[in-house]
Amino acid sequence: MSDRLKFILKIAGFALACVLIGLAIYFVFFKKAVTTIVTTPGTPIGGTLPGADVGTPGTTTPDDATPEDTDGETQLPPSAVAKGGETFTTLLTNTSVKSPTVTADGTVAYYDPADGKFYTIDANGNVVAMSQTTFPKADAVTFDAGATSAVIEFPDGTNVVYDFEAAKQVTLPSHWEDFSFSGSGDSIAAKSVGTDASNRALVVTNTDGSETKVIANLGANDEKVTVSWSPNDTVLGFSATGVSAGGAFGRQEIYLIGPDGSASGALFVDGTSFHNIWAPDGKHLLYSVADGGDGYRAVLWYADSQGDRRGDSRRKMAVATLVSKCTFASTTTAYCGVPREMPPGGGSDVSLIIASDDLYKINIATGNATLVAIPAADTKIFSPSVSSDGANLFYSDGAGRLNVIRLK
Repeated sequence: MSDRLKFILKIAGFALACVLIGLAIYFVFFKKAVTTIVTTPGTPIGGTLPGADVGTPGTTTPDDATPEDTDGETQLPPSAVAKGGETFTTLLTNTSVKSPTVTADGTVAYYDPADGKFYTIDANGNVVAMSQTTFPKADAVTFDAGATSAVIEFPDGTNVVYDFEAAKQVTLPSHWEDFSFSGSGDSIAAKSVGTDASNRALVVTNTDGSETKVIANLGANDEKVTVSWSPNDTVLGFSATGVSAGGAFGRQEIYLIGPDGSASGALFVDGTSFHNIWAPDGKHLLYSVADGGDGYRAVLWYADSQGDRRGDSRRKMAVATLVSKCTFASTTTAYCGVPREMPPGGGSDVSLIIASDDLYKINIATGNATLVAIPAADTKIFSPSVSSDGANLFYSDGAGRLNVIRLK
């Protein structure tokens, strides 16, 4: 081997050694390890996500905690569905409406004073006329349970019953007032109020105006009687003619009027300005009164429809609100708009309540209330009703416009 060839081989060997040493340094000190992760469809990379803790509802507690940053400001935007925090509400009408009521098919029906017509809003948000007949300047509207018929009252005293399915109208006496449909919807109870006390009575008639019967004479007590027919047809209304229990808090005895006009039970009510709504099965009721022991603020109670003489079959609810801001979603659950502040006198005069409302869900069995929605835009809640699938709560705001809050 020549000296020249030896020199070339030494140079090549040296170069190869440098390359190998460089590669060794790279793999030892600089190259990062590569890890291959094998996942099955639907499995998050890096393991499963932590589950959410389930909270225990308490008296007037939020339904879901809202995350906050270190400054205490809410991180999350308003939710489209009620989850205990700020929630979007949707305006369904731009003008005032009367008597929003859930229909038999689960939508909502109402009377529009702007054009004198009745409408429903279907599941797709479409406004559909219930009838082409117009009823201009109606003063009050009372629907039956499924909004298939309605009693329509006019300022001149005219009263009509309109059957939307049959497109048929019946006129009732002008001196009748305070209407209420039976649970079956085929009869109507009302107060017949003549100019003379001897001509005042509680009456019942068929929706076609036939077979009118006098159930009870009212005399001079007509203003103490409220017509409110229970869904199970066991109670026609209430009479605040019982013996006063006296005391500083205005306790009064209110009789439940049975189908035959006699007292079927009695409630001892701690307050004045009694108003009620019925549970769907007619076995219980929610009512509100003005609590004389608390500056006549509103108090909400739950009671048995058979009456209560001992005080052991009624329960005080955990919120201060008027029953006109409440609705039953089922026999075990109610929803109420609850003012953020209840002023003195608010139980007897709703105009004194300035504060906006939040939405609470009430557990009827315990009386506990859970905050389910803080409307993102301040609003007041009146005449609420829940759709038959429990997904939406409809209500009238302070301007009488129809709104909806998504519950699920």
